[in-house]
Amino acid sequence: MFMGVGLLNTVLWLDSLDNYLDARYQWRLSSQLPSSWFEPSRRLAQIGSGQQAVPAQSMASTSGWTAPPPMDLRMQAKARGEYWPTLAVQKLSTGPQHVLFAGDSMMQGIAPLVMRELSQIHADWQMTDLSKQSTGLTSRKYFDWPLHIQQAIDTRGVTVVVIFLGPNDPRDMYLPTHRVSFGQPEWLENYAARVDEILAHAVQKQVRVIWVGLPSMRDDLLQRGAAVSNQVFHDRAQAFGTDYLSTEPLMGMVSLPFRKYLREVNGQQVNLRSEDGTHFTATGLHKIKQALVTHIEKALQP
Repeated sequence: MFMGVGLLNTVLWLDSLDNYLDARYQWRLSSQLPSSWFEPSRRLAQIGSGQQAVPAQSMASTSGWTAPPPMDLRMQAKARGEYWPTLAVQKLSTGPQHVLFAGDSMMQGIAPLVMRELSQIHADWQMTDLSKQSTGLTSRKYFDWPLHIQQAIDTRGVTVVVIFLGPNDPRDMYLPTHRVSFGQPEWLENYAARVDEILAHAVQKQVRVIWVGLPSMRDDLLQRGAAVSNQVFHDRAQAFGTDYLSTEPLMGMVSLPFRKYLREVNGQQVNLRSEDGTHFTATGLHKIKQALVTHIEKALQP
């Protein structure tokens, strides 16, 4: 009986296990097993969630708010040494703020530092760290960032959302009916739509969003992914009138080869990146933390 129950649970949750392995280890059971094995699990997930992505245009029709046009799906490769610049267009209202930090393991390193410094400057501010490693926008069955951010905005009284993610995203996207290869127009369309879900909800609730761009990456695939993600983040921030904070001038430009050490003004070589070529040393974390705190503080100025 126990073996039978264990086997039944495995079958019913096989799709969830598949998505977890994909998000955590970039390996899928579905690439090794027949697709029919996953059908019971997928049907159960659809029945249990009842959650469907709502395009920004559909949300606009029910709220009276006009969404910006969808993203132009033509990729714009930056010339050598160029990058998507910072956008600082939003102002914060006076008074206490509730800042929400969302993202993957990169945000897990940044959020505590920013929260500590902002708490020292603004004792009456609230801050929530929702960052979770091995997450992103490509796989939403393992962790659905648009849904979690929307729920936090609706239930926690959030006034500012800071988002920093992306290295886990350059991989194939599994839609309800088919699989889409990374870099294809359909992949880009769905990726931009997930960014739009977050920004549309935040803008309608008058919540300020600061989307932090990615720096250069050592791995070739992650470097290509950073170029794609930064274009989407910048394009949609510009379309929705929200902020984009570029980390490329600080940590390495995506249009240039990866460099672990950067030369400071005084001529000394400073190690900013960890050994994996993705994350940051303590010095690198401090530089991003300072840039983010400065960005937020400037938004308070008239």
